[in-house]
Amino acid sequence: LHAVLLTLAGCADARGRFEDFQSRLAAEPDSGLDADDGGPCTPPDPNVVGGPALLALDTSLIPGEPVLFLGTIDTPPLGGTTAVHYVYHAVDAQDRHTLVGDELTVGPFPLTDGALTAFIPESTLDGRANPQLYGTPIDSEMTLHGHICGVKSSYCGTLDGVTSGLISGPFTGHFAITLLPSLDAVPAQPRFGCGASDVAAPLNQ
Repeated sequence: LHAVLLTLAGCADARGRFEDFQSRLAAEPDSGLDADDGGPCTPPDPNVVGGPALLALDTSLIPGEPVLFLGTIDTPPLGGTTAVHYVYHAVDAQDRHTLVGDELTVGPFPLTDGALTAFIPESTLDGRANPQLYGTPIDSEMTLHGHICGVKSSYCGTLDGVTSGLISGPFTGHFAITLLPSLDAVPAQPRFGCGASDVAAPLNQ
């Protein structure tokens, strides 16, 4: 299975798919942010959730200043359940729009009882995506832990990992995956966790 970042020429199709997704979302009685309560749940059916998506990571190294990743998520069938597969780039911390660094792919990760355990192997975060020390790259590996339950507009959970280099050591944190109508629709205050206050401050104008 292969997913690529959507180009401008594909925006019309992407918007149509998102409108279809929104129709399914409206039909779900429990739609909305999916807080990770640690219990089993029913994942969405394969190929139902997909399209442009923003992954925001908030870590104990840079609390309250999430690192953003923008790309395309899909949910193929795998091992008798639904899986999560994500193709993405880091996002420039100064404008929360420009894609920086190499294209990366994670997954597919099967959602057994809705549980997501996503190991992201060691990679280098482009320094332009560093919201605290802009221009300074970060080498890290991490694992995301959460639950992908039903059809939602956003999913969330926790993370842990380790960094090396100028910024080094273990870290913990939170993440949120937010479905978007297009790659140009990054919210002014991206959500980065399950809590009501887990949203980033807007950029200075």
